[in-house]
Amino acid sequence: MDVRDANILVHSRMAAEYNEREPHFRPENQAMVRARLERLRRDFGGRLLDIGCGTGFIIDLAVDVFDDVRGIDLTPAMLAKVRPRPNVQVYTADAARLPFEAECFDVVSAYSFLHHLQDLDPVLAEVHRVLRPGGCLYIDLEPNRHFWLNAMSVRDKVGPSTPALARDEVASVLDTSARVEAEFGIPADVFDLAEYNKSITGGIDPDEFTGKARHAGFGGVEVTYEWFGGQGKILHGVSAIAAAHVDDYLRQALPLSRGLYKYLRFLAIKP
Repeated sequence: MDVRDANILVHSRMAAEYNEREPHFRPENQAMVRARLERLRRDFGGRLLDIGCGTGFIIDLAVDVFDDVRGIDLTPAMLAKVRPRPNVQVYTADAARLPFEAECFDVVSAYSFLHHLQDLDPVLAEVHRVLRPGGCLYIDLEPNRHFWLNAMSVRDKVGPSTPALARDEVASVLDTSARVEAEFGIPADVFDLAEYNKSITGGIDPDEFTGKARHAGFGGVEVTYEWFGGQGKILHGVSAIAAAHVDDYLRQALPLSRGLYKYLRFLAIKP
């Protein structure tokens, strides 16, 4: 089984419950992503392509922001969950072979998608091809290799005496495949293969990604670190203000603190 087949199998099995399971569907995250999409619409234009669109997380947030919204995904069971609307069209397609003419989109989005790929290069090349000059690639919620390697390095040292926050954070990023196997009957090694650039490589390296994007022809690449370890616990258990204070402090310590953030966001502009 290759990475492509593993993704189709995994997401076909999980499609029915996907929207209820994934934490990025929580209201506070949807509000942040919606605000980002509104800025992209204002700054770049009204034609959006969402690659790896799944059940329509980005499409649902973008449908009344962009004039023309397209989505592609490999898994028909996921696409079947996308609600039809007049300005929305979805396609069963491979992101490495996009079924669109050159320079026909203002924005291409990829939300929690790149880590499902084994090779990023052909996808970045295709995105560059279909974006108009001056268009933008928006990527979000990708695993930060600095955090994942930290978690992997302490995995065998976690025990009863380890603080609960550290135990929970390590489990949240490294025990997903075991939980999916128990709930859905998907073999853990198949799930890991479907999340190749998370489970196999240990996440996406921001500097490596920047190099790949520039090699594909993109100009400036903006990297943002997101969701520090324990942020959800502070946000829901203390307050949004407290979480924001910690986040601000850690951002002032970048790049020293980059291993404390779980996810990455990228903006790349086509010259």
